[in-house]
Amino acid sequence: MPDDVLLEVLRRPVCAACERAAHAGRQYLRGVLGDGVNDVKVRALWRRDGGLCAAHWRVWRALESPPLPTAILLHDLLGAHLEAAPARPACPACAVGTGEAKRTLRTLARLRPATLDAALAGEARGFLCLEHLAEMPQGAARERFTARLRALRDELAEAIRKADYRFANEPTGPEADAWLRAIRAYGGDV
Repeated sequence: MPDDVLLEVLRRPVCAACERAAHAGRQYLRGVLGDGVNDVKVRALWRRDGGLCAAHWRVWRALESPPLPTAILLHDLLGAHLEAAPARPACPACAVGTGEAKRTLRTLARLRPATLDAALAGEARGFLCLEHLAEMPQGAARERFTARLRALRDELAEAIRKADYRFANEPTGPEADAWLRAIRAYGGDV
């Protein structure tokens, strides 16, 4: 993944690793939806693993999948399920997303501190969710993201303070959407 793509994600108020993982999962599904449905290995993998998780079936539908490739895959999946249900379905799109999240964390860890600071400067609100922050190796990058979560906590405190009628007339700032970013800190790509 080029650094400029990652730096652009860091400017948005989402977990960079979740964003890249979701993008990779969507791209994988687009590929399967295109020519992947004709790939014998892809269909065998899907049959073996039981298809997609519920979240990725929703993504599949959002891609406005044509009926024929979807019918072919579902025919295979239902046949495999009726023969012998997988012990625990494993979503291939989740596996692609997990791999991309790990690559994103490695890329973030190797960025020069000045590059990371520049990407997170000004109005940029990017961060790592708690799950991905826990997976981030110790170092300067992890400290910067931890500091951003501390700042998010301070913004939540400011939002709570401004909800008091005595301060309600004060103009809002970055604390206005702090609650949404805090949900993302816990829920990732929501």
